[in-house]
Amino acid sequence: MNESDLSLRSRRVLVTDPDLALRWTAARLDVRNGTIVRIEETGFAHPPDDGIEVMELGNRLVVPAFVNAHTHLALNGLRGTDADLRGNVVEDLFYRWESALTAEDVRAFARLGALECALHGTGVVFDHYYFGTAIAEAVRDVGLAGVIAPTLQDRGGPQVQTFEEAFDTTDLLLGEDWKNAGIVPALGPHATDTVSAELWGEALELAEDNDLPLHAHVAQSAEEVRRCIERHGRSPLAWLQHEGLLDSPATQLLVHALFVDDADLDRLDPARHRLGACPFSQIKFGFPAAVERWHARGVPWMTGTDCAPTNDSMNVQKELRLIGGQSAFDVTYGSAAGARRAAIDAASVDATEDARTGADASLRDPQALLASVWSTPGDFHPGLPTGRVAEGRRADLAIFDPTHPSMWPGDDALAALAYADTSPALHGLLVGGRWIGEPGDVAAILRRDQVRDWIDEATRRAGEVRARIH
Repeated sequence: MNESDLSLRSRRVLVTDPDLALRWTAARLDVRNGTIVRIEETGFAHPPDDGIEVMELGNRLVVPAFVNAHTHLALNGLRGTDADLRGNVVEDLFYRWESALTAEDVRAFARLGALECALHGTGVVFDHYYFGTAIAEAVRDVGLAGVIAPTLQDRGGPQVQTFEEAFDTTDLLLGEDWKNAGIVPALGPHATDTVSAELWGEALELAEDNDLPLHAHVAQSAEEVRRCIERHGRSPLAWLQHEGLLDSPATQLLVHALFVDDADLDRLDPARHRLGACPFSQIKFGFPAAVERWHARGVPWMTGTDCAPTNDSMNVQKELRLIGGQSAFDVTYGSAAGARRAAIDAASVDATEDARTGADASLRDPQALLASVWSTPGDFHPGLPTGRVAEGRRADLAIFDPTHPSMWPGDDALAALAYADTSPALHGLLVGGRWIGEPGDVAAILRRDQVRDWIDEATRRAGEVRARIH
C-alpha cells in the first residue's frame, strides 16, 4: 500500500452531502493515494472483511483540516514587533524587512510558520509572498499542502524588478511533482497600487490558460485607495472593473477589502469572486472588514490569519470568533453609543438593546463561520480539492477529542470548533493521507531530528536580516 493509504473509523465523522449540508455520522473512511475513495456509513457496525487494517477512533471527531486562506508564513521573523502599526505597516515595516531577504531566509522562516499552522489543525495554507519556490519548499518540508501565489509587482514594492521571475516560479509550480506533494500555484498580483493594469491582465491571462485562481490584496489600506483615486479617479474595485480585470472567468480571491462601498460589492460576481478576511490582523493595522455586509450580499468569503507581525498567532480558528461577534461592534461604536455617551437613561438603554437584538445574527452560525476555513477555500483551487469529508476529496483531515477539557462536553461540536480554541484537543492531523507528527500526537513533528536545526537556522538568519537593515 502507498504510505498515504489508510482506513479509519469513527462514530462522529462530519461528512458533506452533495447538497453541501454537513452531517455527523458513524463511518469508515478509506483513503487511497491521499484521496478519500470511500465513505461507508454502515462500516462502523461491521468488522472489515477486505483484509485492510482499520484504525479505530471511537467517538473522536473527524472533520476537514482547517484552511488558512491568506497568510505570509515567512513574516513570522517580525512577530512581536514593537513598530507603530498605526502607520503604513506594509511600506514602513514589511518592505524594509523584505528588501533584505534572500530565498534561503524565506524558506527558513516559512518552515516555522508552517509548523505553527500544523499544531493548530491547519492542513492547507494559501501563501502570497516573494520567493515563491522557497515558500513551496518550506510547506513541503513540513508536510502541509498549499496554494502558493508568488508576489507580482511592477509599480512599487521591494521586488519590483523580479515579476518575470515570479511568473517563472508560477510555471515551475505547475509541475507534477509539486502537485503530488499537494502544492499548487495561483497568480499573485500584490495590490492595485503596486501592479499596473498590464501586469494584472498578464496574470489573469496566465490564470485562464492554466485554470488557476488569482490571489491579491485589494483596498487594504488608505494609501492604496488614495493612490488609486489620484491615478485613476476610482476606488480599487472600480478601477479593476473599468480595466476589465474583474471580467475574467478566473476565480479571484481579493483580500482585506477594507475600503469598499456598496457599489464596489455590487461589482463582484459570487460565481467568480471571493473576499478574504483576516480580522485580528485588520484590527492591528487597520480596522475589521465589514464581513457581515459581504455575507448579507451573498459574496463568498474566506478567513486567514495574515502574518505574525500583525497577528502574533497563526491559529486561523481563533479568527472565527471575531467574525462571529462582529454584529455586536455596531452596538459599541454605532449610533446607540452616542446616546449612551450623552446619558445612561431609559432611552439610551432601550436604543442599545434595539441595536443589539436587531443586529444580523447570521454570521454567528457555526456552519457559516466554518465554511470560511473549510468548504469555501476548499473549492477555490481546482487542483487542490479539500475542505470537505467527501468521496473524491483530498484526505486533509483533523481529528479532535471531544472529551478534552478544551471541547468538553462536546455536545455541539460545530459550535466548539467555531468559537473555542480546540488546538489542545487535536488528536491527529492528516494531510494528503499522511500523518503530521504521529496519530494521537501532532506535536511529535517537533521532535523530528531536523526541526531543531530549522529553528537554529531561522534564529541565525533573523539576526542577520536585522543586521543588514540596521
